[in-house]
Amino acid sequence: MVLMAGLASGYFASRVASRLHNEALSNLPVYYSREEIPAASVANLSTIYERSKEQFKVVLKQGQDAIREAARRRQVLQQSQDRVTTNYDAYEQLILQAEREVDLRRLLDYYNQFYMHYYRWLDLGDAQSAVQYKLALGQFKATLDYILEKQQEDPVLRARETEELRRAIRIAEQSNRTIRWARVVLVVLLFLLVMGIPRLIRDNGYKRFAGSLYFDALFRPNHISSLNRWHSIHRMASALLLLYLFSLVISSSFISWRIPLVIGALGLIPVIVLAGLSGVRGKLSALLISFMAPKILILIMVLGFVALRGPNFFWYLIWGSELSRALFISLLFMLIFRKFHLNMILARKWSHRNRNGSAAMVFMALGFQLLVSGALIYGFGPEESLAALNRELLLLPAYLLGSYPMLLNWMMIIAGILTISSLSLFIFNRRREHAPSGSI
Repeated sequence: MVLMAGLASGYFASRVASRLHNEALSNLPVYYSREEIPAASVANLSTIYERSKEQFKVVLKQGQDAIREAARRRQVLQQSQDRVTTNYDAYEQLILQAEREVDLRRLLDYYNQFYMHYYRWLDLGDAQSAVQYKLALGQFKATLDYILEKQQEDPVLRARETEELRRAIRIAEQSNRTIRWARVVLVVLLFLLVMGIPRLIRDNGYKRFAGSLYFDALFRPNHISSLNRWHSIHRMASALLLLYLFSLVISSSFISWRIPLVIGALGLIPVIVLAGLSGVRGKLSALLISFMAPKILILIMVLGFVALRGPNFFWYLIWGSELSRALFISLLFMLIFRKFHLNMILARKWSHRNRNGSAAMVFMALGFQLLVSGALIYGFGPEESLAALNRELLLLPAYLLGSYPMLLNWMMIIAGILTISSLSLFIFNRRREHAPSGSI
């Protein structure tokens, strides 16, 4: 029933997300033909490729035709230079502008080839596209460095545009390394989960393997008891915590390590709150493993996409394919509903409170997480926070950033109501149902 409720919610959420996606990106061109370089956000490039992949060769040919036309105009100006008798300086400026136009169009052409072949590789996964995007990427980097050095006094690109382009370059350059690390982390997480299958590893005296707690928290939460003892429990808790944070860094393609760590720390707030409210002394590692297990399951799903063709493949599916977006959001909501369900069961098993008390603990932890997140965003400024996040991860088109700060007010209101109502419910359900003497 919980999974069905999550599936239904995910279906309606995916419909809303698709409608918002189409409205927000409706002003992007069918294929790129403007003179300036497109913003390097994943949303822009994914949508441009998705809408223009049917005219793939036409898009690439446009850049080459534009270079030839700009070179022809420059040549005409240079050939007519000897016939100029007055206002020679102005004519020199025309030639200089023509030269700058040739350089910019050559840069734009390499950029078009780079991201079109790169997203074609994300789309199809063929080796030919991988080779072509790497060649075009090298040419684009060399041309960009040449233009920046040549036009130091009057650059054709603004500093912010250059920084954004270099981040997009690093995302592509780090794709292979990110894929390798994602596969390693994914294998380790699944290995720990498989090793936790009951009786797959023999008990060490009267202690069970810590991986069994990881497995039971996901698939057999009712078997967890505060009377149980586990060996390697501290190492398992440390491993899950480090793998969780490292996985977030991997998903950001190593462009930023600060943003993933901040998001990871905010994601650990419910775990810490639930562990503190459970009131089980000497079981911190066990509490961390059990409450982190549902979160790790969601992370495994995301890493599965990253392990195929890197983090941009995951975001390309979200931005570029309505079917992939619907499937992912539906599955995500199913796992989120299951996570809350598991946390309620685990909170009741660990704290020995009734259902209302355990549900209040879970939703109070969620409300506290939203309040802390909203307070940080308000503290640094809504628009500044979203702009900094997008500057690091390049997920949103720049023109969408202005509409999102309005949602923060609603988030804080909902978080406040959720926290206060959950706290009130928790206060009237503080009594423990049955607390074994051996559990304290």
